[in-house]
Amino acid sequence: LIDEAIRHSITKMSHLHFTAAEKYKERVIQLGEKPESVFCTGGMAIESIKNLSLLSKRELEEDLNFTFGKKNLLVTFHPVTLEDNSSKKQFSNLLESLSILEDTKIIFTKSNADTYGKVINEMIDRFVRSNKERSIAFSSLGQLRYLSCLKFVDAIVGNSSSGLLEAPSFKIATVNIGDRQRGRLRPDSVIDCDTSPQSINKSINKIYSKDFKKVLSEVKNPLDKGRASKKIKRILENVSIEDILKKKFRDIG
Repeated sequence: LIDEAIRHSITKMSHLHFTAAEKYKERVIQLGEKPESVFCTGGMAIESIKNLSLLSKRELEEDLNFTFGKKNLLVTFHPVTLEDNSSKKQFSNLLESLSILEDTKIIFTKSNADTYGKVINEMIDRFVRSNKERSIAFSSLGQLRYLSCLKFVDAIVGNSSSGLLEAPSFKIATVNIGDRQRGRLRPDSVIDCDTSPQSINKSINKIYSKDFKKVLSEVKNPLDKGRASKKIKRILENVSIEDILKKKFRDIG
């Protein structure tokens, strides 16, 4: 993915690194960074969840002009860069799976500005026009409304990183479609599937199984390591920056 190349480039231009997990810390060191310049502090997104005063169900429904149903899904799907025109086909398969669901309300957050994002957004608009009674779409919910939605939906469906980063803190499921999030840590709340309608259907059905509900009740967010910002502040106050600009590649061996 293009995102991966950009992230690696930013890492190589940085002199201090704060990672969300030990596994990510190891990867930064594998890129040739000095171990003493890499700190595992946990995920910053977790703090937002804990610090924000989230909306109640009534407040959120009034704000969105949308009524939650018996079952509710939040759908966030972004184009898969470097995969030609496959994003349109993948999203079409997802919409096919959503169209056959019963007693299910659907909230779409529209795609980002990646290639084919406009195509996906047009497909969302067509779906919502044909399913006005059970679906709604937003270009952006904003942080407060998005996180508040996670309190009242059964799952995030799509390929957004929020399904792996934030959803576990709400003990809700994530149906992660395709390999856009390949390489990220997987909490037990994440159901990985391929992009076929059959695989997506099976994964959505699993959300509501008795066994998986038990898994969700016990899930923990692996990125939740306490107050990340406080840890970062403390490190910045105490770390030595003498000769920090003179980076040297560190061989592993």
